Amino acid sequence: MDSQNSIFNLSLKELENFCINNSAKKFNAFQIMKWIYNAKIYDFNSMTNISKPLRECLNLNFNFKMPEIINSSRESGGEGNYSIKYLIKLNDGSAIESVFIDYGKRKTLCVSSQAGCKMLCNFCTTGNFGFQRNLTSEEIISQIILIENELKIKITNVVFMGMGEPLDNLSEVKKALEIISDANFIGIARRKITISTCGIIDKLNEIKDLKYKIAISLNASNNYLRNQIMPINKKYPIEDIVKFISDGKYFGHNKITLEYVLIKDFNDSINNAKELIKLFSPQNVKFNLIPFNKFDIENIGETVNINQKQFENNYERTNETVYNNFQDKLMKAGFVVIIRHSKAQSIYGGCGQLKGSA
Repeated sequence: MDSQNSIFNLSLKELENFCINNSAKKFNAFQIMKWIYNAKIYDFNSMTNISKPLRECLNLNFNFKMPEIINSSRESGGEGNYSIKYLIKLNDGSAIESVFIDYGKRKTLCVSSQAGCKMLCNFCTTGNFGFQRNLTSEEIISQIILIENELKIKITNVVFMGMGEPLDNLSEVKKALEIISDANFIGIARRKITISTCGIIDKLNEIKDLKYKIAISLNASNNYLRNQIMPINKKYPIEDIVKFISDGKYFGHNKITLEYVLIKDFNDSINNAKELIKLFSPQNVKFNLIPFNKFDIENIGETVNINQKQFENNYERTNETVYNNFQDKLMKAGFVVIIRHSKAQSIYGGCGQLKGSA
């Protein structure tokens, strides 16, 4: 068993090569993938249109081992909606978190792309807990499979807004997305998949033509402020983000979403809103304003090497009047602006709260 690999870690191309190299047909790979991701059959012997010799070969080389859900917390919302935060144990003992959000007909899963994060944004729990490793494509895909099977539902939307910077693990994220977005397999349309990034411009240029939705975590209206909370800004300053957006042929009917965490008395003034209006065009971007979410300070373990700076800064959430005024200023300039009240705040599953522990 130790020599076996998880079948979930193979792309269609890799499985095609395996089939060809083992005296089977290329199209058998498509059949196998459809059994796994469409029919949710996790037993090679039950794949009735696959020859017995190929099934035996698959059994010798692959298994269906996946990460496991070890804990969950539920938050009820209005109108019957709800959110569930899942703690998922990976096969090497590392842990990640995923958040399912029920909006009625829309079933959204917020997935992680890394265990931890290298970006060190000091308003974000994940960044303050440091980086462990990249997730494999299998571990990204497994989050969808596990939670669909757990809840007996079909995920309709996926957002890469969990733990980690997806563009810092782009090869595995792209490999996972091939299966997630294929109508024959998991089948979530590209227009219903959002990749959120802190703004790694060279990697953004690699994905801009793939037709996934793009969200950029901006969080400040000038470089002086952004440098204080997002170290990545020293490599990719706001001017680079502005240029990427203004030069892009990506948009079509999709505008880039600029995510902006509102921190009291830091980046929430009307002058900050005016600076944003000067930087961006309503034709190219829309804004998601996100009131700052506090850390789960009480449940931080002593063995975790955290960045103390955030706690020393003692960031607080902008009050409702201020963020409504901020929204109004942007809207009067022609921008689409949504105030995103993070779901799952009470279970520490909101924006900036994931840390990969119970």
